[in-house]
Amino acid sequence: MTGARSARVIIASTRASSGVYTDECGPIITEWLAQRRFSPVESEVVADGNPVGEALHNAVEARVDLIITSGGTGISPTDTTPEQTVAVLDFVIPGLADAIRRSGCRRFRRRCCRAGCAASPANR
Repeated sequence: MTGARSARVIIASTRASSGVYTDECGPIITEWLAQRRFSPVESEVVADGNPVGEALHNAVEARVDLIITSGGTGISPTDTTPEQTVAVLDFVIPGLADAIRRSGCRRFRRRCCRAGCAASPANR
C-alpha cells in the first residue's frame, strides 16, 4: 500500500457529546491508529442514534480509509450503532465483529456489547 491511510473514529455517546463527561475511548483509539501510521486520524463524539448514521455517512462520503465506531451498543432504544452502520455501508464482513466482541468480553466482563458489525462500502 502506498500513501497515507486516513482514519476516523466515531464515538457514540449522548452524555459525552452533551458534555456530561469527557470521552476517554476516542483518544486511545486515535493514538493506536496514529502509531500504526494512519494519517490523518480524525475523532468525533456524537449522540447515539441518527447522529451516528450521519457521521458514518460523512466519513464514507469523504472516502476515509478506515472508520472505527465505539459506543451505542447497549440496550437502550437509542443504542443503534450497529444498525446505523449497516444502513450506511454495503457489505457486512461476517464473523469479524463477533471475534472482536469475544475478545473484549474476555478482557472486560462487565462491559460486553450486545451487538456489532464490520462492514465495507461496495465502491472501494
